[in-house]
Amino acid sequence: MHNDPTAPSCDCRRATPRTPVVLAASALAIARSRSVLVTDLSPGGAQLGGRDLPPAGDDLLMLIGSLDAMGTVVWRDGDKCGVHFDEAIVDETIAQMKREANWEDIACWSH
Repeated sequence: MHNDPTAPSCDCRRATPRTPVVLAASALAIARSRSVLVTDLSPGGAQLGGRDLPPAGDDLLMLIGSLDAMGTVVWRDGDKCGVHFDEAIVDETIAQMKREANWEDIACWSH
């Protein structure tokens, strides 16, 4: 194992596997809010993509559809960051988030 200086410094491992998704969301931190895409999601956390994301250690409120989740940014690398939720979200909530915030439905894209 070698040390990559560009790799996130967090030595945390996911307790549950994440599901790849593309969901429209908002991330609200103390300093400002921003539009983001949720690119993977699990009961314990999510990966966000977007501009000017908050640094590791910042708390944020993530809004996906009509639902929300509080969490802490555990790593940030350019236009991506990982969020650990304060409380695990249940599978039914994840399913509702996917229904309400699916990027293809919101953007009216189809394959």
